[in-house]
Amino acid sequence: MSELKYYIKLYFTNMSRSMIARMEFRNDFIIGIFGFFIQNVAALLSLYFIIRNIPNLNGWNMYQMGFLYGFTMMPIAVDHLLTDELWRLAYFRVKRGDLDNYFLRPVPVLFQVLSETFQPEAFGELIVGAVMLIMCGIKCHINWTVSKVIVILVATFFGAFIVTAIKILTASPAFIIKRSGFIMQVFYNFRDYTRYPIGIYPKAIRILLIALVPFGLIISLPVENVMFENYNGLVLCIAIIAAAVVSMTIACFVWTACAKRYESTGS
Repeated sequence: MSELKYYIKLYFTNMSRSMIARMEFRNDFIIGIFGFFIQNVAALLSLYFIIRNIPNLNGWNMYQMGFLYGFTMMPIAVDHLLTDELWRLAYFRVKRGDLDNYFLRPVPVLFQVLSETFQPEAFGELIVGAVMLIMCGIKCHINWTVSKVIVILVATFFGAFIVTAIKILTASPAFIIKRSGFIMQVFYNFRDYTRYPIGIYPKAIRILLIALVPFGLIISLPVENVMFENYNGLVLCIAIIAAAVVSMTIACFVWTACAKRYESTGS
């Protein structure tokens, strides 16, 4: 228990340090949040113009699509808020030899990386996503129940664990090949498929999005449960939690195996 308290205290100390460092450049901090906000609003407008010309997509109307798009941001934003340092590691930190000090400290390297950066720009995504859920949810006349609320919360927070696991898994090869950002980007881009109803895709793509790169499991299926009650809420929650545990276990195993191959480099 004392060790757990130590890591919790260390984590929040690192987060606080990261936040203070970001706030020293206040204009950059504000512009970053505003930039992500504008980026997501622009993407939302693009979706609106598509739906305007195709008012009914596989049985989904404009407001249902808006709700789906809003929820797409939620688990992604939670992950983005806390684990953005993995992108830097995958793209250039191993290549530059920046991790030497991490391997010398008596603290797990993964813990140090995950607690290195707090990314307040993600609040822009959270704000846009929350506004979309509220506005479109009202228009969709959703019959909210306790079960549906729990599904949404489980999908948001355990979904963030799955997104983080995907990033850990795809960042790990950087220890061997020095850069793996392109691998991470390929897998991360699968989230774009979930901005549209999963039913419009071929069966092979649906299986891929639910079982292998489970953005569909944490985004598409929970929204379908809320909208159409297509699935049992309890079973869906269990599946999401199980997927989070399994994916994080595999990701940590791969990370550990790849980290053993780390060799310092400055070029």
